[in-house]
Order: sequence, then structure tokens, then C-alpha cells
Amino acid sequence: MIGEIIESRTWEFIVETVEYDFKLPYGSFVKVDDGGRTVFGIVAGTATASIDNNVRAKAFFKPLDELKLEQPQIFSLLKTEAHCIVLGYREEGVYRPYYPPTHLPLHLQVEFADDDEIMQITDGLSYLIKTIEAKDTNCEELTAAALRKAASLRENKREYLVEAGRELFKILDYDTQKLKSIMERVDIA
Repeated sequence: MIGEIIESRTWEFIVETVEYDFKLPYGSFVKVDDGGRTVFGIVAGTATASIDNNVRAKAFFKPLDELKLEQPQIFSLLKTEAHCIVLGYREEGVYRPYYPPTHLPLHLQVEFADDDEIMQITDGLSYLIKTIEAKDTNCEELTAAALRKAASLRENKREYLVEAGRELFKILDYDTQKLKSIMERVDIA
């Protein structure tokens, strides 16, 4: 388990991680089991802060290891949250690349999607519209991160990226500069 849903909308959800220092990679694919439906998302940003929104964490100007020994209690006052964009859902064995009929309930557990699930999510390329149109994140960075992961799972990475590039070109309304900016960040060998 990565964490638990603490805020939910039809198109996005916020996850609080199990540990404040859990590193949830940007652009990683996640899933939430909601009874007979599995909802898939992508991590569009993370942040660590005080558990009290009115109090900011204080700097102690000491190495982290030393601080953990001297004042371990301060780490219980921190939390890490991840903002996730909904990409689609699977129900009755069928993946649907659009929003589920209802938003996710709070307090459901969030896990990493496995490689087979990521292959299914990224197969039709419709996820690219959601990464490009994502709010409150750098959509070009998010799209490049998603493409890096999706391409890394495929035998023919180049062919996948060429096809994805063509789809992105249309989504971006033929904006060559944006397409170039995204594809330069993909960097798959």
C-alpha cells in the first residue's frame, strides 16, 4: 500500500502516503480498488509539509540523521501527499479510458499499478489527452514521464514513441514546439 485517499473528485484524487518520507515517483501509475471497479491514475505531483496547515515546518540546520536521533517526534508532524489524475478504470475485466461513473470514496487504499496494467492503460494512447490537459501540474513534464514509463515496458520503444508522437501532435493542435519539448524529455535509449 502506498497510501490512502484523503480527497476525491471525478477527475482526480489526493493520496496521503503511509510514511511522510515515502518517495512516490512523479508520473508513476497507481490504482485504487473500489469494489468491482479498479480506478487507475497517474501521479501528477507530490508535496511534503506539516500536518497542520497553519504551521510551517521549522528548519533546524542539522544533518537529517542527527535530527532524527535528537528530535524524532518532529517527523510525526509531517505528511506527504500526492495529486493523482484519473486516467480510466477497469470493470468486469474491461478497461475503459474515461472517468468512472462516480468519484472514489475517501480512505480507500492506493497501490502501484503493475506492468501489465500500465501496458493496458497506455495501449490506446487516450491517456495522453488527460496528461496534456492536467491542471495544477506541468503537463509537458507529466506527459513525458508517462511516455517514459509506457515506452520502457514495450519491446519496440521507438515504434511506440513514434505512434505516441503522432497522436500528441494532433492533441497539441500541431504545435511542433510543444511536441519537441515533450519528446526531448522522454529520453529512452
